[in-house]
Amino acid sequence: MQQRHLKHKQTTKWLVLLTVSSAISSMTALSAWADPARISVEQFSKDPQKVATLQKGITKMRANSKANPKSAQYRTSFSYWANTHGFFGTGTNATNLQQYIAYRMPQCLSEYDKATCDDYYKHMANTNVPNDGFTNQVWGTCQHGNLYFLPWHRIFLHFFERTLRKQSGNANFALPYWNYYDNYDATLKGLSLPSLVRGVAAGTLYNQYRTPELNENKDLMDPSSADATQAFQYTDFTSFSNQLQNQPHGAMHCAVGSGCTMPDIGFVPIAGLDPVFYMHHANIDRLWQCWIVKKAHGQTIDLAWAKANLGMPDSWYDQSYTFADENGKKAVRKVADVFNGTITVNYDNLSNCDAKPTATNTVLAEQPVRLTSSLKKHQPMGTEKEITLGNSSVDVPLQPLSLPKTVNPEGTALTQGEAGQTYLTLEDVKLKGTPALTYKIFLSSKTNPKKSSYIATFSYFGLGPVGHAGHGGAPDSLGTLVYKVTANVAELGITSASDAVVRFEPTNLMVSQKLKAQKEGDGVVVSNIRLETTPEQPQK
Repeated sequence: MQQRHLKHKQTTKWLVLLTVSSAISSMTALSAWADPARISVEQFSKDPQKVATLQKGITKMRANSKANPKSAQYRTSFSYWANTHGFFGTGTNATNLQQYIAYRMPQCLSEYDKATCDDYYKHMANTNVPNDGFTNQVWGTCQHGNLYFLPWHRIFLHFFERTLRKQSGNANFALPYWNYYDNYDATLKGLSLPSLVRGVAAGTLYNQYRTPELNENKDLMDPSSADATQAFQYTDFTSFSNQLQNQPHGAMHCAVGSGCTMPDIGFVPIAGLDPVFYMHHANIDRLWQCWIVKKAHGQTIDLAWAKANLGMPDSWYDQSYTFADENGKKAVRKVADVFNGTITVNYDNLSNCDAKPTATNTVLAEQPVRLTSSLKKHQPMGTEKEITLGNSSVDVPLQPLSLPKTVNPEGTALTQGEAGQTYLTLEDVKLKGTPALTYKIFLSSKTNPKKSSYIATFSYFGLGPVGHAGHGGAPDSLGTLVYKVTANVAELGITSASDAVVRFEPTNLMVSQKLKAQKEGDGVVVSNIRLETTPEQPQK
């Protein structure tokens, strides 16, 4: 009896070991095809081996920049990959260097002295496109200002990461992502650059052409620039993509790049010269994946799901782009490949992605998301006049808008009992002159003007002379901007639309730097402001 019991225990132990062994084998098989998980810069920096691998890979890629421009080796270089995003020179997608400097230099001189601006600008140079048969289809093809922004950059990061992985010699290497609020200083209420990319220890990850004093941690960035609240307010892909592209994407480019008045990361054509650019975009890609996972509610995320849920036409999925792979060979991928398993992404954390420190004056930090606006039905409010923003804060009270006789006095407002959201629309926003300051947008109230709720910050990234695909539109136009402000209204306790005030505050995106007055007459012009509570998002 005792022998039979012992034999049963041994058999059970063997079955358990076999099951565990099978599970491990399955996990091993899975890891063989799945991309290694991208982790935050903060966690990444704690592992000296990971840091050494990254530095080795970037060092080798920089060395490859000296290879024959027509060679496969050169196509695995850091220069090649920076130029894939954008470049100065001649060619199908090039940006004109002289025109760009002529546009940007006055902005720089409004904020910094001539010696500083000259020092930052002197390394900018034209590059000839190698006549190797396909690089003219690769360089300068970054997509901004359109709905290809997110898929193009995902494919871009995929091939850059594969190239970096091969050059580092570590098949399990993955790019770290810069989770901005990991670098939040609660005492000074600002964001620092990750220690990984600043100081002598950063080595090849250091870039001297960033906002002055950021590298030495003598100044911090305004944490509002990293706020993704507006993007996550939306459940439709078009609105999410547009909002995310402006903030935190564009706003953080400008925060690290001197308000987008100085290179490298502040200028589209050479943003890829700064190693932190790739960590920044890895986080933007992570935020997109967070949004996708949240929207999917546990459904399988594949091409069929995307076509059923993103509201994009088949032509969007069929759009293709050309890159160089880790071997320097031509690689063509479609937007569809982002969803069909050809391009995979793997992040260690896809929860609570829009979280931020409570101290950053955010909309949703202290209260749950409201599904409907607390405002009763109301006539659309607005200004019906141009608002000019300069060196000082501007408060804009809103008045009922005059409507055509054919329109119901309630305008686009709610019918009794109908659920809706409150939206703030800034129509036809344009730069005036060459402003060195940008503006933070708040909602306030007439009854309690000392209290305000942050909405967003204007981003100038990508504005200016354009010379390649993906950067269309007028060089001085931000277009018409629509923000969902339901939560802002609730935060302020506004119960009447006539109590609403829109506040614009000038900023250089830094915490401690005193604002320098920009040239008189420079700034931003907002053609009209509208505040309305509707069941559907207002059309631009």
